[in-house]
Amino acid sequence: MRLHDHILFSKHRHQTLLVFLLLTSPLILTGQSEHKQFSSNIFIEGKIHYGFVYAHHLELELFNTHLPAFEISLQQQTYGKRKWERTFAYPLIGITCWYSGLGNSPYLGHAIALMPFINFPLYRYKDFFFGFRFAIGAGYLTKRFDRIENYKNTAIGTHLNAAVNMMFETRYRINTWLTASAGISLQHFSNGSLKMPNYGLNAPTVSVGLAYWPLNQNKNIGDRRYPPTEPYSAIIQRHIEFNIGGAIGYKNMGSVLGENYIVFHLYENTFYRISRKSKVGIGLDLSYDPSHVKIMELQGDTLINTMNILRPGINAAYQLVMSKLGFIFNIGYYLGGAEKSNGPLYQKISLQYNFSKNFFANVMLKVHFGRADYVVWGLGYKFNIPFGKKTLKG
Repeated sequence: MRLHDHILFSKHRHQTLLVFLLLTSPLILTGQSEHKQFSSNIFIEGKIHYGFVYAHHLELELFNTHLPAFEISLQQQTYGKRKWERTFAYPLIGITCWYSGLGNSPYLGHAIALMPFINFPLYRYKDFFFGFRFAIGAGYLTKRFDRIENYKNTAIGTHLNAAVNMMFETRYRINTWLTASAGISLQHFSNGSLKMPNYGLNAPTVSVGLAYWPLNQNKNIGDRRYPPTEPYSAIIQRHIEFNIGGAIGYKNMGSVLGENYIVFHLYENTFYRISRKSKVGIGLDLSYDPSHVKIMELQGDTLINTMNILRPGINAAYQLVMSKLGFIFNIGYYLGGAEKSNGPLYQKISLQYNFSKNFFANVMLKVHFGRADYVVWGLGYKFNIPFGKKTLKG
């Protein structure tokens, strides 16, 4: 009996295993086919640049020299895995390392930058691609301003700087494995006036490159795989979005004014969404920069109340929306403020990350026609106010 029971148990066990394999084999095969169908879409690319250091201030004429530069990047061709990828027509994303000897200048040294980027398609036809690449990250320059050892370098006051690259680029897919590229770009280094002097470095270049694809490229996933609207979005109600935030920054002006300063910035942006990608609106600012007190004293102006340096402003605002990220651009006009050496107009460039439904973090650069004033970091709160009647689509 024991032998008979063992044989029956073994028989039932093998039958159960067979049924389990038959039931799960479609899932296993599906997973394998999806793995083959959707690869990482990652490829590597090298570029050679040639350009010059642009002297945008008279003091920088000393550095106006030609230079080669080299770039290697790790990129990914998006294919619609996320909704924003389809919204922006399947851009390229990645990270790049940029290097140049800056024309062997004894005052500037060498520059290296590590920059995440996104390459927006402007025109695409079969194997041809034309796009605009925007990259922003960190840059390191081996030489900086020093009162004794390097006093002629008025361009950069710190080793560590922000690095920005903007490029118009064409790409052509030669075959399954290789893609050729050519572009015109502008490479910029600046510390955002964290430490003076800070005229910044600008290097326009032309480039050629070659990319290698280790795996076959995925086909784009169109909207046919996704509902055209979000759940319940057929019931439409317009709304206004309010963003309220505060930020703080640091200005090292020891080499110019002999002191360092803490800058405070309060702001509000009111947005109205006009498309999946864009929001437009108006904004209000209130900034307090104590370095203005010293600047006015050096100019011979008398300041009775230090609160008179408060700078209220009003601006036009635009936000480019990419999932939880928002790129915000403001062009504004000062409504007050005792210090007026920079003129009545200002511009702001902000990167906002929405880490929850109502709260966000941001970093903002304030400039006056290309000349950086300060960089601030902050937190904010946003909320929506609906208006109009709810209507059914169609």
